[in-house]
Amino acid sequence: MKAAAFSLVVLTLNVAGPRRLHQGWETRREAIAARVKEAAPDAAAFQDIWRAEDLDALAHAGGHGRSAADPALGLGVTSRLPIESSDSRDLGAGAGVLRARLDAGKSPIDVYSARLEPGEAPMGPRRLGQLFRLAEFVRSRSSSNSFVLLGDLGVAADERAPELLLDLLEARDLCVSHGDEVCGRTLGERRVDYALIPYSSRTPTEYARAAFTDLFTDDEEPAESHFGLRVRLDSRFPALKPAAAPQGRDEALAAILDALETARQDAERRSANAGWIPFLGARRYAAAEDELAELIALEEEVRSARLRGVPPAVPATPD
Repeated sequence: MKAAAFSLVVLTLNVAGPRRLHQGWETRREAIAARVKEAAPDAAAFQDIWRAEDLDALAHAGGHGRSAADPALGLGVTSRLPIESSDSRDLGAGAGVLRARLDAGKSPIDVYSARLEPGEAPMGPRRLGQLFRLAEFVRSRSSSNSFVLLGDLGVAADERAPELLLDLLEARDLCVSHGDEVCGRTLGERRVDYALIPYSSRTPTEYARAAFTDLFTDDEEPAESHFGLRVRLDSRFPALKPAAAPQGRDEALAAILDALETARQDAERRSANAGWIPFLGARRYAAAEDELAELIALEEEVRSARLRGVPPAVPATPD
């Protein structure tokens, strides 16, 4: 009897859940649960899901008997497949990432749920630090396993920040096919949600589209309602392994270092000038010094990562 072809359906959604139950949330949760059941995913990644009972309800809707969560970061992964292990990392400023390793047969698969800080400064130093630390976490945990990184990165797909993440990981954005967007918007008029896998010349996916778009009618839809993504990965996916030395990684690290250096110099100027301002000077000086210390530490992290990626020098051969 011929074995069934491999197929993995994954979902991601920022549910915008409450930390404490409030009126109206249970109705919305029921609507989300109904869509999860309809989508019938093998695994799902949720962000801004703070309460265990909410994650349990969505896992039950998907027919998932396993879950991993970090309530402090508001992240969860549910699965119908066994979860071998899980861990997470706080990326700073409320951002974070959770990994769940699924037992998918011959090769385990790492499913990530990530949420980065939203905002209007996608190349700001804090976001750059989150992107860098996210990439380092994925590289350290999935050095020999295929992965799918799902979540809300808080910035539009046509901005520089997602490009840097793709270069740091040598990954493919499954919502881009032949240079065109195929998933549609997920927040307002932008797509801020992503499904990334190790790069391959052929996309191992049968389907990648926006999901949960019908939770509201056109008349009722809030201006900033958050949609998600649904992806179906085919039998080529488990064989994809992360690149040991991503081709664009050094350039991406260099770009991050340049931006951090500019931010550090700006913080140094603000620190030096703060003392001239009466009353507020001490407070602004302290804030600038704190920011400066964070930038220096982050610069050192990125610089060290870049040095680790440089191959050892080859001694000159005598003539």
